[in-house]
Amino acid sequence: MRYVPAPTSTSVALSLLLVVGCTSEEEPLQADASIEDTDPSLERFDNQQLSWKDCHDANEVEELLEWGAEEKWLESLECTLMNVPLDYTDPDGEDVRLALVRRPAEGGAEDRQGSLVINPGGPGGSGLEMLTGELFTSDIRDSFDLVSFDPRGIGDSTPISCGEDHSDEEGPWEEYLSWDTDPADIAEDDLVEMDEIAQEVAEECVDEIAADFLANMGTVNVARDMDLIRENLDEDELHYVGYSYGTHLGALYAELYPDNVGGMVLDGAVDGEIDLLRMAVEQTEGFQETWERFVEQCSDCPFDDPEGSTETMTALARGLDDDPIVIDDPEWHDEEVVIDGDALIGIVMQSMYQEWVWPDLEASLVALNQGDLSEAVYQLSGLYWMFFLFMVEEEAEENQSAAQLAVECADSEAGTDLDTYREASEAAYEASPLFGSTMVWPWMMCSHWVEPVERLSGFSASDAPPIVVVGTEGDPATPYEWSRRLADQLDSATLVTYEGAGHGVYGFDANECVDEVIDTYLLEGVVPESDHSCLPE
Repeated sequence: MRYVPAPTSTSVALSLLLVVGCTSEEEPLQADASIEDTDPSLERFDNQQLSWKDCHDANEVEELLEWGAEEKWLESLECTLMNVPLDYTDPDGEDVRLALVRRPAEGGAEDRQGSLVINPGGPGGSGLEMLTGELFTSDIRDSFDLVSFDPRGIGDSTPISCGEDHSDEEGPWEEYLSWDTDPADIAEDDLVEMDEIAQEVAEECVDEIAADFLANMGTVNVARDMDLIRENLDEDELHYVGYSYGTHLGALYAELYPDNVGGMVLDGAVDGEIDLLRMAVEQTEGFQETWERFVEQCSDCPFDDPEGSTETMTALARGLDDDPIVIDDPEWHDEEVVIDGDALIGIVMQSMYQEWVWPDLEASLVALNQGDLSEAVYQLSGLYWMFFLFMVEEEAEENQSAAQLAVECADSEAGTDLDTYREASEAAYEASPLFGSTMVWPWMMCSHWVEPVERLSGFSASDAPPIVVVGTEGDPATPYEWSRRLADQLDSATLVTYEGAGHGVYGFDANECVDEVIDTYLLEGVVPESDHSCLPE
């Protein structure tokens, strides 16, 4: 899973829409699901001699331990590389490198049930990074090799990056990134200029990456890659857990390869049938609904209801815009950090992802409202470090942003009518003046994007075995309604509901009920009853 960064730069704004991989309501371009079976030239990608070796040397382990990792866990990780075709319609053409990580099952050979492949979401999330932290219960770790990978274009796989950063551009490109910009106030000339800059960014991506690579960054190709991973792991079935965008990947895999599906868990689901702009509006509504949950339980916060919270937060953010908190401490971070209104709203958005962060957010807002600068600095700097500085390298952030843009634009056709973007942005802003002003504009770049080689939409995975969708009622990034829709869309899916808040629940020791239900499904094949619910602990 990935966090939504504070809207302070172009690259960060591209990542504001964490989860999509959605498809439009246009006539779908149907992919040939049997391509691997019918094209003998793909045989060279099967049964590759994967050379597994330790992922981290002693220095890397020592550095990761400083960030809270477990030594035994790190030392158990194995990494390797494998090749896949860039273009599955031309498998004799260029190859792409994929980086894989594996943690062998802890139980004996008699307990092992296969490999459990994991996708962390994004798009743009690194599976190698995700598996540096401990996941799942001991029963799952005993029974499955835990396997993840950096999808094409991401991380240690063949990576991509899009040109220069435009965050310092004069004019509307910089202005629209501000948390309090009312889209109704953007002049027509500015809107045209924003579109021209979006086109410039898209063209720079083509110059940096090449059109052929961008045309093959869509999820349909990642799903095909994942089946080659299954083949090279020598597994008859793909057991899979996908989070956020990873639910779209898993659902598409089930459509393409239903006979190869084992246990499949889709946690924090994406609605694959809405377009990018509708997705942005509904995601804004999700953040607002989770914020209102926070407001309801925040006993010491300087507001009593959602309307009052908007007024108070607006005042606090504008106060930081006028007089930002500046942290210049080389022992804390090697560059000066400025916490202004944008950063505050970004911290709030990030905090919606997991309920365990909410007490720290509450303390931050109380101190800021009371003018207790030392306490506010202490609390806000801790949250800022956690969300935006924790093991984040500029190169990795640029790669994730570029990959997300490339996948979303390949998966969805964006319209070119600028009024449509303004209308969607106004709808998002109306849904949440705190969070909605930045959620739509990045997708203007997709209207200038390279056409994908393949795009798949309108699928139901009708021939797949039972699939379990996990939805969280207070999920800010993938609203609960999306999980309901995906469960309805997939013919064999059943829905498990977690009645708490947060983004992604299974496998993180967040809820014993969810872990028990999903463990039983993966280990024993017992499908939970329809609309099974789990309460917060």
